[in-house]
Amino acid sequence: MSIATETTTTSRQGATSTRADDGYFGPASVSWRLFADPASKLGGIAAILLQALNPEMMRLFEHTTNLFQDAQGRAERTARYIDTTVFGDRAHADAAGASVRRMHAHASWTDPVTGRTLRADTPEWLEWTHSTVVWGVLRAAEAFGPELSRAEQDEFVREQHVAARLVGIEHALPATRAELDDYVSAQRERMALTLPAAELSRSLRRPSLGGNPVKAWTGVVIQDGILSLLPDWARLLYGIEGRPMNLRAAAGTTRGLIRAARRSAGYERTITELTTRVDTHPYRKLRRPA
Repeated sequence: MSIATETTTTSRQGATSTRADDGYFGPASVSWRLFADPASKLGGIAAILLQALNPEMMRLFEHTTNLFQDAQGRAERTARYIDTTVFGDRAHADAAGASVRRMHAHASWTDPVTGRTLRADTPEWLEWTHSTVVWGVLRAAEAFGPELSRAEQDEFVREQHVAARLVGIEHALPATRAELDDYVSAQRERMALTLPAAELSRSLRRPSLGGNPVKAWTGVVIQDGILSLLPDWARLLYGIEGRPMNLRAAAGTTRGLIRAARRSAGYERTITELTTRVDTHPYRKLRRPA
């Protein structure tokens, strides 16, 4: 399947958007295949849980963002950003990246006790955030599908170097899945469970069982499926290391649920929906000349 160059899509409101190209990845990429799959959403949540274990990042976000008041809104904006950079054309991907770089450049906080200033555009933090997303999506594919060869996993890691450059990462990054695994593992010595991270993960560690019992059961299973993706050391920090059997069973059930969702949506239809949504409602619209 290929999205034709210079096609025009129309939104429900009647506005049109011209698609100049297939973006930085395109239909033949591993990135399109993975980010169009429902398993990637679970990998993205696992990535957020890993990001939240960086204590200094969480201190900054606690003081500069409405981290808990608008969690759903932040998640939606992040998802729209990723969709735009992966499935949008290059111009809109560039605009989305520039928007995020501007936000990072303005997000800073100075500790009144130590006088130290924390900045969102700290290179090490950008690398951690980027790498956890790539790792989380690959880990979810490994657990729930789609199956990838080692060469395809390595290709995905390298493809996502483009996404890293869009947010301002200019130094060398892991180039293979093995290197990425080593990088994530090496960060464990710098991680800790802070109060903001505990608050962010409260619903995952203590899920609600109210409401429709089938919906509640499915939600708990999927939440445990997400937790099963985390490295052992991250589960230890979150206080869930004592549930290996439950998590293993949940992972198996989650794989079946994702398989059913994959059959229901279909790759071709999902790609069409994603590219149409990005074309009509990108993360950052381009300014058109008057």
